Amino acid sequence: MGLFACAALADEGRAEDWPQWRGPDRNAISPEVGLLQQWPEGGPPLVWRADGLGGGYSAPAISAGRIFGMSYRGDQEVVWARSESGGQELWAKPLGPANREGMPQGSEGPGCTPTVDGDRLYVLGARGALACLQAADGEIVWQRNLVDDFGGQPPTWRYNESPLVDGDKLVCTPGGTDALIVALDKNTGEVQWKCKALDAASGGQAAEPRPERRDQTPDRRPEGGPRPDRQSGAPSGGPPSGPTRGDGAPAAIAGTKDPSLFLSEHWGMTAFSLKVPNGKYLARLYFAETFDGITAPGQRVFSFNVEGRQFNDFDIWEKAGGPRRAYVEETPVEITDEEFRIDFTAEVENPAIKAIELIPESASNKDGSPPAEAIRINAGASERFTDSSGQVWQPDQGFEGGSLNPGFGGFAGGSPGFGPGGRGGRGGRGDFTQSNAAYASAIAIDHDGQRQYVQLTARALIGVAAADGQLLWRYDRAANRMGINCSTPLYHDGVLFAASAYGNGGAAVKLTKDAGGAVAAEEVYFSSNMQNHHGGMIVVDDCLYGASGGNEGGFLVCLDFKTGEVLWRDRKAPKGSLAFADGRLYLRSEAGELVLIEPSRQRFIERGRFQQPDRTESPAWTHPVIAGGKLYVRDQDALFCYDVKAK
Repeated sequence: MGLFACAALADEGRAEDWPQWRGPDRNAISPEVGLLQQWPEGGPPLVWRADGLGGGYSAPAISAGRIFGMSYRGDQEVVWARSESGGQELWAKPLGPANREGMPQGSEGPGCTPTVDGDRLYVLGARGALACLQAADGEIVWQRNLVDDFGGQPPTWRYNESPLVDGDKLVCTPGGTDALIVALDKNTGEVQWKCKALDAASGGQAAEPRPERRDQTPDRRPEGGPRPDRQSGAPSGGPPSGPTRGDGAPAAIAGTKDPSLFLSEHWGMTAFSLKVPNGKYLARLYFAETFDGITAPGQRVFSFNVEGRQFNDFDIWEKAGGPRRAYVEETPVEITDEEFRIDFTAEVENPAIKAIELIPESASNKDGSPPAEAIRINAGASERFTDSSGQVWQPDQGFEGGSLNPGFGGFAGGSPGFGPGGRGGRGGRGDFTQSNAAYASAIAIDHDGQRQYVQLTARALIGVAAADGQLLWRYDRAANRMGINCSTPLYHDGVLFAASAYGNGGAAVKLTKDAGGAVAAEEVYFSSNMQNHHGGMIVVDDCLYGASGGNEGGFLVCLDFKTGEVLWRDRKAPKGSLAFADGRLYLRSEAGELVLIEPSRQRFIERGRFQQPDRTESPAWTHPVIAGGKLYVRDQDALFCYDVKAK
């Protein structure tokens, strides 16, 4: 069994092209050879740079001398084509109005990578516009809308899927009750079949996970208690994660009477600034490590400066003595400019803070209780919170950069009312839409003589029959509880692998068929060490490479694909997106740095590193692309073309 090409490309394409999302076979592997094995100091030479693309995270698709992509330009969503030789724009076609309203992040532009199939290309806009265009001039051949035509429900950050072309079918995920996945005739846009949402679908089975080998891949549960049962939403059996009370119920945070105060946070911030009266204060900073992706000391280390006092290599786990333990750092400060300020510098992982308390030097209570005159800010919360001593904590304010995270185990001050990511955040845990679609793109596989489309939806990894759209099987554990599932599944040597972040992990599953022909997904292993967010994963020589971590940051991890064993992980390779060509991994970090890596089972081996010039303030989420001996890197409005051909 092998992964067949996911798009049937016409003769106009070339073997070295990158005609769709994650390359020719949707596995982020380029067939190219003869590329640089070591980058020179400063990186490979820049061939050309094209500006004026417009905003967006759409990666380029490259076919037959043309580069295709999507952007927001003004109030329009646009599909465009440029010359591969010099980056000059050949045509641009409006697809419909831009959709920035209510977007806590990702409002810069669309995320779909066009799918090129011979002389046509297929795109999906953020609002659900699905279109077939002529590659030569951008003329629209046909157009549908996932919301209007199929009852689709866009996910919180809108549609980001890249449509799959397979034979005469075009496959995508509206996420509606009657049309979770649809297959259209690629030539006409006519419906071939619809697969209903999981609640409404007939057939298919939920996988029965094997008992986990806890010495190898511990089951990390979200903050505040055990992993929920995916069908009912009730807590499943097994020991709770973290400390417990005397009655056996899970305690959210040890060492405090106010665990809710420590369950929200504002992570990844660059600074904190608050207008306060001049004077002397005692600053109290509240910390607790509540993210389940952090499993040991040294995984989240940062430095910060509080009004002139420097704190270096601050490790929450180490300071508190373990996870889910309250820790308060105190330092005296004197305010002379009516501003209390903290400046954070990420050293290893992104900083995170739970709450800040400023107690005036003159304020005191004889009984030792906290003075009411203190200024109290609860990071991550959207409403006021009253603690066990009756003191009021104000909602999240004053933070700069990063993202708000209201927490799982109970919101301090109530559930946030302004959507995921908070004020200008980058995808915190908030008021998400209830779409059945997520953000991943489907792949096509052949199993036991049957063609299937495999997709990671908001609730489960599923397989549907290519012939008629019947739901064949489902496996729930790869999907996180919030439906923020972005990473495209992998299929290698008969095994599927899918992963998600936000405290979840990744799973390898093998498809089986019983005597009656029913297909089921049998779990091979589950690993919390591969919490792949949206940077993608790659299998090379039975090693699985991918960044593990969510909004809090992360780093590259290498697993044994067959067993799930962690072979290595290295912070010198920060969280980012991956591609592979000619024996080398190409990593683009979310900060925009490019790293060339030699695959190895033993350790991280770097073969070059450089910084993209003129970085924007937006995260570098667009995946790198290798085609025709060139490395393509997009940063919103600009596209960079580097020569990576060996001389």
